[in-house]
Amino acid sequence: MEKKDIIEFFDRCAPSWDAEMIKNDIVIGKILDNAEVGADMDVLDVACGTGVMFDYYLDRGVASITGIDIAPEMAKIAAMKYSGEPRVQVVCGDVEEYAFNRKFDRIVVYNAFPHFQYPKRLIKTLAGLLKEDGRLTVAHGMSREAIDNHHSGSASKVSKGLMTAESLKRIFDAHFDVEVVISNRHMYQVSGVKRDVLAHSHSGHVHSHGGLTHCHTHGDEEHDHLPKENATPMEELLVMMRYLVSHNDAHAQEVAELARELMAAGEDVAYDEIMDAVADFDMVNAKLAAVLSKLNAERF
Repeated sequence: MEKKDIIEFFDRCAPSWDAEMIKNDIVIGKILDNAEVGADMDVLDVACGTGVMFDYYLDRGVASITGIDIAPEMAKIAAMKYSGEPRVQVVCGDVEEYAFNRKFDRIVVYNAFPHFQYPKRLIKTLAGLLKEDGRLTVAHGMSREAIDNHHSGSASKVSKGLMTAESLKRIFDAHFDVEVVISNRHMYQVSGVKRDVLAHSHSGHVHSHGGLTHCHTHGDEEHDHLPKENATPMEELLVMMRYLVSHNDAHAQEVAELARELMAAGEDVAYDEIMDAVADFDMVNAKLAAVLSKLNAERF
């Protein structure tokens, strides 16, 4: 997925973008409620397109909207549509490279996330553009499955599959206290408040890795995953799979927490590599969970 291909694709789409846009006001309202977009806030709309979301922000009384889009034709249309609105500024550029002269209270990436090649780098960049206690939201006005299906056609060369909301949360966790994780048949959203990674502590953990320390416990949780005596092979399989699915996620969370400690110590490359592996692990665990659900349904 090359940036030049993304620019060319969306420049071609720009003239008919508004006419073909399908918007659900109720879902968008819910997304912005969760994003806590409100009066007197400075909002950055990333990959703003033709300014589809601008009216929703303005209706909430925001102080300013800065829209940025990498496709010149998209940015041109957005700028023309809102040329008479002093609260709106539109720039054409790459959000990961553009030199903003301000920071923002809210950043929203709406219906655009799969078009970014490096999600972790994007989230890190956006965290740096927020004011203290600012909030980032990544959202789609339809389900994850619908987004992937929509992008499977002409947009397949300029989009990645939309990761699970839990996988995106893990990326957010390095920079944000995540409060919203939604993935259902109506919408997809992950949203969190910026925090200071160096000041953040993880309760229940002590860490030691060359200056960092770590030990963990599952408390009083029983780790017995042995099947009952005289269990059938299917019963043994179900017991083991339940154990794997439930514990894999807990251990992946621990790995992600340790990775954040590495980032705090300046090991950004190691952090990125570990989080890539954790995201892959999430996908495998999701497949296991789906098989387990199917087997349980067939058996019971």
